[in-house]
Amino acid sequence: MNRRQFLRNSTLASIAVSLPKFSFAQAKGSDKIKVGLIGCGNRGCGAICNMIEADPNIKIVAVADLFEDRFKSHLPRISNFCAQKKISSDVFNIDKVEKFFGWNAVDNILSTDADLIVDASPPVFRPGHFEKIINAGKHAFLEKPACVDVTQVRQMYKLAKLAQEKNLCVVCGPQRRHHSGYQEIIKRVQDGEIGEIVSADCYWHQGGYFGQGLWGEYTDEFCKDPEEIEYQIRNWPCFTWTSGDHIVEQHVHNIDVVLWAMGDAKLPDIVRSVGGRSTDLEYPKYGDRFSHFATDFDMGEGIHIHSYASQDPKSTQQIGEQVVGTKGYIYTNLYGTQTLMDPKGNLKWKAPDSREALVQEHADLLAAIRNGTYINTLNTLVNATLTAITGRMSAYSGKQFKFDWALSKSRESFMPKELKFGKKPISPIPIPGKNQLV
Repeated sequence: MNRRQFLRNSTLASIAVSLPKFSFAQAKGSDKIKVGLIGCGNRGCGAICNMIEADPNIKIVAVADLFEDRFKSHLPRISNFCAQKKISSDVFNIDKVEKFFGWNAVDNILSTDADLIVDASPPVFRPGHFEKIINAGKHAFLEKPACVDVTQVRQMYKLAKLAQEKNLCVVCGPQRRHHSGYQEIIKRVQDGEIGEIVSADCYWHQGGYFGQGLWGEYTDEFCKDPEEIEYQIRNWPCFTWTSGDHIVEQHVHNIDVVLWAMGDAKLPDIVRSVGGRSTDLEYPKYGDRFSHFATDFDMGEGIHIHSYASQDPKSTQQIGEQVVGTKGYIYTNLYGTQTLMDPKGNLKWKAPDSREALVQEHADLLAAIRNGTYINTLNTLVNATLTAITGRMSAYSGKQFKFDWALSKSRESFMPKELKFGKKPISPIPIPGKNQLV
């Protein structure tokens, strides 16, 4: 796929077409949307709570996870949320919800009467799960990122198109797209209020290592051997093959915003990145990820996106985006404010407080399903995921390369040929200049 074909396909991002109004649940004589959850960890259970808050006229009918113990450790969070919000047990009943675990759990949950599937599993499994979700004829909420490597990127572009052909709604995890302050300020940028864009910066500097609290570290109940695939999946944020590294898994949020500001039709020409790993981050206990990245995405015509991502305990936290134009600039922060400034730094506009985006993204999805309007935000997530992946590839290898090369020719693939419990050798920590670019 070359750049021109890619950009043509990207028009899926904001599709709104006629859809048979609530074709699944309505046909079954109920206005309740039935929901299934894949991945019963913190984010998965959090997503279900957000969805219930967005629209309690749903029913959680089934949950699935590789590990059975997740049901006991995490599902009570949903029950407690419902009790706190005085939501009927008809929405979620921990004793009655169908539970599936093991390597076949996804196949089993897709055989239920769920209309909508939330996939919050480790990112490496997202493409395979989504393909099955689409083939089962179900709508989807997909957590970010879209995938972990370029081979999976190509798969996800095809699946986004297939979802459109089947009129299946898809909303994805970058919640800033559903935040009214972000929506308004990006519209102002695209309407020319800051003039022509000349540069953009995005940051995810986190004062802690996502994954530093290892699963079951202080008990004897769970696997402690990093060479075991169980350990790697339970502690998936620590390993590149499961997470894509934090530039992909977390910083994708910020990359998505600056691509959005540029109209979603412009992607890098050339990528150059540096990165590394803190020397006190124990290997292999904490996997093979880097601690920090700094990436220059050359967008052509003299425009650059500067991307910074770090996760180091006790370091200064900074999460946000800045887009600079010839007539001013914006600074956006999901956890703060969205502001538009003139060239001298005087405030021109500031977004009012708005509904929490983690709730709004589910409200938008459920409304589209109920109202018969079509929504599919997958392509923009894949765009941002691919951009982040190229940053990781450049940092790991120490090489500069053309973005088109990665999209059309890279053979990078992390998914094991066979998934089963047992030993899985850990990749060495990448050494720039020695790590091969494939």
